[in-house]
Amino acid sequence: MKPLFKGYSVVIVLSLSLIVSFAYSQSMSKTDEISFEENVSIGDFKLFVSVKGSSNAKYSVIFESGGGGTSKDWEKVRNLLPSSIRTVTYDRAGSGKSGKGPLPRTMRQEVFELHELLKKIYLKGPYILVGQSLGGLLTRLYTEQYGNDVIGLVLVDPTHESSMLGSMRYNGWVRLREKAEGKTIPKPQIEKPVAMGYDSTADYLAEEFQALYLSRIKKPQALGNRPLIILGAGLAKQPPGTPDEQWQAIRKEKEEQKRGLTSLSSNSKFILDPQSGHNIQYDNPAIVANAIESIIKAIDLKQKIE
Repeated sequence: MKPLFKGYSVVIVLSLSLIVSFAYSQSMSKTDEISFEENVSIGDFKLFVSVKGSSNAKYSVIFESGGGGTSKDWEKVRNLLPSSIRTVTYDRAGSGKSGKGPLPRTMRQEVFELHELLKKIYLKGPYILVGQSLGGLLTRLYTEQYGNDVIGLVLVDPTHESSMLGSMRYNGWVRLREKAEGKTIPKPQIEKPVAMGYDSTADYLAEEFQALYLSRIKKPQALGNRPLIILGAGLAKQPPGTPDEQWQAIRKEKEEQKRGLTSLSSNSKFILDPQSGHNIQYDNPAIVANAIESIIKAIDLKQKIE
């Protein structure tokens, strides 16, 4: 795949075929807007990626969906952002239009695959990461592992590493990280279908939640002064079979945990959206788009989040 942004006009003239050149020219406007979708090879599998916006944008906004989500989750938000902001959505391995990636599946493996994807499409930073639910943990982990190019984050009703979660595996509500057994989390790789020496069916999520918890204990303000906005959902359906008193305690704790994530950065803000459920990007896409623009404004003006 050819570079999309660096030396863009030169690449079109010298490197792309006539058909591809025509496709790109059709998607360009006077402001150098682009619209690009492709299944990109990452090792022996492919990840679907969609890039929209200006080729001259200073930043790339990268969206990370929640568990089971796809790139389609962010269509409403993307449509509200000006074309001067470059946006990137993708499907994680095994979801949407992407192929199945190496086993076992771990969060560490998934952020590694995103990092490889960005290199494959020649999309250099700086990045603003937007993550919903489990995607909030993935954006934090990406920043921890590859954060040199990450300059701001928006966490959309994010999962907290110490949250009480409903689990069929453990038959009820559980603080998942407390179920960690000390298993060694496999190193990410794309060379083999199964990481050498590991059970392809093993679940490492508890260990990864615990690792994030310990990392935060060690470095509470892990994001430094990067602009950070956390959006919390004001509506939450009580799961069937959960007693009222228990549910109220769980809800209260979850909101406190999300508010507490503001301590990850010295430049942060929590916004509670009383009219939205967990999928804020569907219920109120404007609040997500506004948060992204607030992050960009804070970066450009080198000021605190308003």
